[in-house]
Amino acid sequence: MFLDLGLQPLANKYPREADFASEDFFPMKVFFCVTCKNVQLGTIVSRERMFEDYYYLSSVNQGLVRHFESLAKKLSEATFVVDIGSNDGILLKPLKEMGVKAIGIEPSINVSKIANDAGLTTITAFFDAESAKKTVAEYGKSDVIVASSIFTHLEDPHTFTEDVKLLLTDDGRFIIEVEYIGNIIKQIQFERFYLDRIFYYSLTALKYLFELHGMHITDVEHIEPHGGSLQVTIQRQGVGEPSARVARQLAEEAELLTSSKMQEFKVIVDTQMSALRDKLQEYKAAGLRVAGYGAPARVSTICNYGKIGPELVEFTVDDSPLKQNKFTPGTHIPIVTRPYLESHKPDILVVFAYEYFEDIKKKTDGAYRYLIPIPPREVN
Repeated sequence: MFLDLGLQPLANKYPREADFASEDFFPMKVFFCVTCKNVQLGTIVSRERMFEDYYYLSSVNQGLVRHFESLAKKLSEATFVVDIGSNDGILLKPLKEMGVKAIGIEPSINVSKIANDAGLTTITAFFDAESAKKTVAEYGKSDVIVASSIFTHLEDPHTFTEDVKLLLTDDGRFIIEVEYIGNIIKQIQFERFYLDRIFYYSLTALKYLFELHGMHITDVEHIEPHGGSLQVTIQRQGVGEPSARVARQLAEEAELLTSSKMQEFKVIVDTQMSALRDKLQEYKAAGLRVAGYGAPARVSTICNYGKIGPELVEFTVDDSPLKQNKFTPGTHIPIVTRPYLESHKPDILVVFAYEYFEDIKKKTDGAYRYLIPIPPREVN
């Protein structure tokens, strides 16, 4: 273990007031393997409990919309794309508009309904051998399978990889996008550890994993979503050659991901968390009103570890209708709509979804003093 973030609730379960007494909390301890450079949590919560009723909608985030429009263009020559964990159809929509055959497989009943209602073909199921075989029987094998920001959620990535091989053509590409542990360490993004995600991968760890299943990594690219992620292309052994980027990335990780770096990370996390609490208390002492913008999963980690509730942040705005009129997990900060913000103007706006600051600044007309939480700093 190199980091203990205490007891945490389920980050993407936004309670109503009637749910407060029944919220569950779990220990969040983070472990690092010095051999394969993998990072994982010590507590696993069942995927069924986590995802069958889910509150994250990709398409409310314009930064993600632009990202998946770009990915769709890269896949424009594909014959048949399957998007695993397709959410509300954020990738399916631009693929459909380009005339590319594509379907999604999404376990969340409420979210997959949104996609199907929009005419974006989505199978409501967890991806496994059964759903893979069903997809092959109904649609044929896929030459491109995409799994964006879901590989880190998996309890059993080994079985998942074997199931992917059932659906993938012999020369097909499996493209995953994972939050990158290297970025988390370099940028001190400790708030990206939460119970939805079990694993926090390096390319080194992914190389170990896929080689156990007769596959290899043929390309890697750094992408912007989720504070900095890796987009990794995997193919069967003997198909494709690794790009030069793969070797460069592996060499960089040998220097970055070490036990000493992990210990340094822990010290900095505690320092920055204390600084955020001090800043919020300073605002309160000065009589300034503080609210937030965004209720992403990381709010749960920041606020529960820092013991930050509505006494320091009155409310937070979120553009997802599935989160509005609920509360942040554990610390119970009210989640409101943008019109509420406009009629209850605070002095300070904590930008919890900070990588989308420019979009948030436009939505709020640049009318506030904006605080990035980690490390705490005001920005224009």
